[in-house]
Amino acid sequence: MSEEMIKSIQKLIDSGKGDLKRLTEILNTLKQETTLYLSDYRYLENLFSQKEETPSETDSKNKVKKIKQKVDTKHKTSSKKVPDDALSVLKTRLAAGEITLDEFQAIKKILKDN
Repeated sequence: MSEEMIKSIQKLIDSGKGDLKRLTEILNTLKQETTLYLSDYRYLENLFSQKEETPSETDSKNKVKKIKQKVDTKHKTSSKKVPDDALSVLKTRLAAGEITLDEFQAIKKILKDN
């Protein structure tokens, strides 16, 4: 990948935009000249295409937070345990808008069943 891409990712990290851990892993992957996962590439595209938030975007983020809180509440009452790290990644992807609530619930069910 180009140095420009690495600099852009570093700017995202410095600005606090996006998931710090994921961006750091992506940055390290690029510095090692290893192939980037398609999902990471799409994640970067999404972050790069975002502009300053408008009030409607803020409302959308608040809705996602409320959904996440509902999911957290349901998780606390669940009888089956899901590994915390897998569930944490799943919640992060839901909160970031990378997956829908239906996708979240389907993946969570798969994790519980295994």
